[in-house]
Amino acid sequence: MRRILVALVASSAVIGLATPAQAGSYGPGSGYEAGPQSGDASTTHSASPGTGEVSIFQHNLRQAAAVHCIGDGPRATLRVSAPVEGAVTSVTVEYAEAFMTEHPVIDVLVRGTQSGWQGHGAAHGPKNGEAGSVSVPLQGNALIPGEMLEVIFGLQVHAGCLPHPTMLGLFGSRLVEGGRVVFPSVTIS
Repeated sequence: MRRILVALVASSAVIGLATPAQAGSYGPGSGYEAGPQSGDASTTHSASPGTGEVSIFQHNLRQAAAVHCIGDGPRATLRVSAPVEGAVTSVTVEYAEAFMTEHPVIDVLVRGTQSGWQGHGAAHGPKNGEAGSVSVPLQGNALIPGEMLEVIFGLQVHAGCLPHPTMLGLFGSRLVEGGRVVFPSVTIS
């Protein structure tokens, strides 16, 4: 009987060790870093790791929004990096105070630094002061213990296309595209 009890306690300890050490919540000032940003002369963007606020605005001298070019649109992002020390099945990014025109996207990308792509999630505009969350179930390659799990989240505006060369300077469907969102927490579980 004593051996069975010792075996149960030992197996409980092993199960306890299998839980992810990085699981938990990260937030502004406690785990957020500046993430990738892009844009051109017609784009204004910012991402504050200290407040969790991300904004992007694009003066639209591009073709109407129904036409898209190949490539990424301008983006402003934050990042959370956590060491992988156990099983991770999902990532949830909370957002609040979301003000967005029709075409920006709240974008969440999850990848392992060695295992690669793990998942993607998004929430689309328009939004008018809304709060919500984007949950990303991890579905890529198995995470490798010791690698870093990166969660990159923020705002992206569609790429658009430049009008025909003889029509340069025509405005797109909106004079300005963009938004502002606060990200209060990222939960890895």
